[in-house]
Amino acid sequence: MKKLSLTSILIICLATFGCSKVAEPVKNISLGNRLIDYQADNQVDTLIIPPDLTSPNFQGEYSEKVKLEKNEPIIQLVTNVEVMRDKYRRWLLVESTPNEVWAMSKDFFRSYGFKIEKENKKIGIFETNYLEIETVVPEKSLGFIRAALSKALKTQYGLPIADKYRIRVEPTENSNKTEVYLTLSSIGEVANGSMRVWQPREKDVELETEMLLKFMVYIGSNSEEAVEKINLVDNKTELAPSIVESANGVASLTFPFDKKQSWRYLGWALDELNIEIEDRDNFDGSYFVKIPKNKGFLSRLISTSSDFVTYKLSVKEVDKSFSEVILSELSGQDEEKTIEFSYEFFESILTKF
Repeated sequence: MKKLSLTSILIICLATFGCSKVAEPVKNISLGNRLIDYQADNQVDTLIIPPDLTSPNFQGEYSEKVKLEKNEPIIQLVTNVEVMRDKYRRWLLVESTPNEVWAMSKDFFRSYGFKIEKENKKIGIFETNYLEIETVVPEKSLGFIRAALSKALKTQYGLPIADKYRIRVEPTENSNKTEVYLTLSSIGEVANGSMRVWQPREKDVELETEMLLKFMVYIGSNSEEAVEKINLVDNKTELAPSIVESANGVASLTFPFDKKQSWRYLGWALDELNIEIEDRDNFDGSYFVKIPKNKGFLSRLISTSSDFVTYKLSVKEVDKSFSEVILSELSGQDEEKTIEFSYEFFESILTKF
């Protein structure tokens, strides 16, 4: 009986260990002296967050799953991770399959206390929830009185900031190599009369780069080599896209690159703008995006599926040095509204270059 009891206990322990895959976050590696400390127990939901900054709730296959599933790959550490870089962005080329990178990416963010709030494995995109990051105001910014009180009371003044991340996992022509794009979005707390609300903040590129570095080390890269790769400077000059008017009056976006490079830049810009991607077709070079009809504070809080307009963005290669992004509306709205939106939408993309 003793042997049976010990065996049962051992099996239970192993099963519990197998279902809990979330490892410790990487904290002992950094590009500078910055501490990344997300406060997983602090929920920004207790404050008033503009609905435009929140993501819709997803059920079924898109809900958070922490336990190991039978068909989920066994995660192996990766040693070959290259940092790709151009004038505008950094991304990773990982020597691993998209399925394995998908699982590693989710576990990495869970290790920092993030929950996967929205995911679509079919198109390789997931988004985390917002988490507050511990921030400290420098003494020189506090003023004499608050700095003195801070020292006397042994307290620190912090600026409430919450971050979320969007990860895009892209397959490549080599089935054993995967591209990973990481995009940070931040909001900061401000006073609005008697209430505290959250508003969008300018992207913290340094923090985004730090998290990219930590992800490299988390999945198996040597820390010193990872820092060296992240710090490599790329002096390549990239040309910016431009807007032209098509025959039907709808704006189109032109890239001075081939289809593959233009596709990458379009995807990156959609990430930066936090545009909801409903589907995509790598072979055809198309994105299907959902845009809310109404703007403003309550737009997403009370929106239904009929309150969104679906657009198709198609990348067409004219020649090896020129491609065009064509916008078409799939929800049957008025043509004048489509024309107006096309210019507004592509103008917002231009701001990222």
